[in-house]
Amino acid sequence: MPEFRKDPLTGSWVIIAPERAQRPIDANHRTAQVEEFAEWSEECPFCSGNELMTPPEVLAYRSPGTGSNQRGWTLRVVRNKYPALSPDLELNTVTGNDLHRSMVGFGYHEVIIETPSHSRDFSFMALDEIEDVLWAWRDRLLSIRADKRIKYALVFKNYGHRAGASLVHPHSQIIATPMVPKRIEEEVQNMRNYYGEKGACLLCAMLNTEKSEKKRIVEQNQSFTAYCPYASMSAYQIMIVPNWHSSEFIELNPVQIKDLSKILWSVFRRLHSAVGGLVPYNLWLHNSPWWQEYDTSFFHWHIDLVPRLSELAGFELGSGLFINHTLPEEAAKTLASINIE
Repeated sequence: MPEFRKDPLTGSWVIIAPERAQRPIDANHRTAQVEEFAEWSEECPFCSGNELMTPPEVLAYRSPGTGSNQRGWTLRVVRNKYPALSPDLELNTVTGNDLHRSMVGFGYHEVIIETPSHSRDFSFMALDEIEDVLWAWRDRLLSIRADKRIKYALVFKNYGHRAGASLVHPHSQIIATPMVPKRIEEEVQNMRNYYGEKGACLLCAMLNTEKSEKKRIVEQNQSFTAYCPYASMSAYQIMIVPNWHSSEFIELNPVQIKDLSKILWSVFRRLHSAVGGLVPYNLWLHNSPWWQEYDTSFFHWHIDLVPRLSELAGFELGSGLFINHTLPEEAAKTLASINIE
């Protein structure tokens, strides 16, 4: 029987409709197309040896004795060659009239090239490679945060053409903006309201409920819990949350980075096994906004992993309501039962 569920974090309703899982779906739509796990591609600008096909690196983890923008790296960060925003523009005030308002497209748009390997995603990386990706996220967030004009930075990862990826080579991105996006403002407001009413963190309360009910937990370790949210927007959506209250991803220490790399590796293994192939997905990190004038210590950062097992169609785009064809409880049960050793 279908039902509505409300996400306390976003305030949005979703429709859980398991009966829709019986619809016929082309198997090709369920899996990401990967070029037979090729280790290198001559045409790929992110592959080792093709460094001059990208803008100059702003960060790289390299072997000793190797120079910038050449072979010998294990991870590189470069500006996006086709950026949505640019830090070279001068930030101005909003201009226009009551109906048409605009401002210069100032901001940052960077690409984290996660590995020299052309098609090895998280579930096929070594743990120390995933750790390097997390350290790179942290390093670049710290650097971008120093620019006081920036109010928010989103780390995100698109995998597979249906998830918006234009290149196969494993990479994530950071886009930093001089304003806080609407979606983040809504989360901030809901967390602020809950803190004002209860004197406690909303996401801490949600996490405690998940641990108490034990219906949607996928995996836990000392530092993090992965679970399928009560109001998951899509089948097998997974949220990864710090077990302690923390508003800033950049506060992670080496032990916590290691624990996060372990749970990410495990979650991706479980997901790909459950779906029966390399599933297209979107991943994002919601961090606290960088408002100088407001206290956001009540915010609790988190990572969302959303598999793209179905298309966004007219209803979703027109209403803003997502339809999920898999009960989160069943998804979590399936994921948790998978042996990944």
